[in-house]
Amino acid sequence: MKAISPMIAVVLLIAFTIGIGTIVSIFATSLTTTSTGITSNQSESLSKCAGAWINVYSVTNTSVLYHNPNQQTVTGVTIVFTNGNTASGATSLAPGASTVTSVSAGLIPGSGTGNSSVIVRGLCQTLVTVEGKCTTANDCWDV
Repeated sequence: MKAISPMIAVVLLIAFTIGIGTIVSIFATSLTTTSTGITSNQSESLSKCAGAWINVYSVTNTSVLYHNPNQQTVTGVTIVFTNGNTASGATSLAPGASTVTSVSAGLIPGSGTGNSSVIVRGLCQTLVTVEGKCTTANDCWDV
């Protein structure tokens, strides 16, 4: 049996190496493009939500009144009390919108539950947490 000539072996080895390099290059380019797109979208969300917050206007024995002063919609609003209890707020709060969330007696600040603050928390661009707080020392505390 005759062996492959050294010249043909070198040509086949170079062709094989170039083929594998091309496949790896295409994969790496695709991965980089996808990662750049994801990072760009997240950066855009972060910049749109920079400085965003929720304004808590009033906390009473039965409700919490809050406002979205931002240019972006806030979603998934949750009201968190000092004692760890939570209440669901607005599903979606449009820019400039205000809403009132009723709270049950077991959550009411100042009703013997030890609550001294309320935090209203939501998501801007479904990525960035925004919140507002009212404590017993603030004018918003109407209990």
